[in-house]
Amino acid sequence: MHVKRECHGVELRVLRDYLIELGGKMIDEARISGEGWSAKFREGEPFNVGRLKLGTLHVNFEGDVAVLNRLLSAFDLKMLRAGG
Repeated sequence: MHVKRECHGVELRVLRDYLIELGGKMIDEARISGEGWSAKFREGEPFNVGRLKLGTLHVNFEGDVAVLNRLLSAFDLKMLRAGG
């Protein structure tokens, strides 16, 4: 299964921390992998909200359907924050 997410207003280091807290290990600066899943991320163009510019991160998740469903449920809860 392959799932794409676009995240606004969250720093790259925070996103990495979230994925590590969810059981991942850093492979390199742009990849984290856990049991049955992996995530690649890259920075995108800023997202404008009026005069405010928020950073954008694109995250591509791959893995087993059941594993990704559990991971993404937990990830989405972590992203429920101001700017997430």
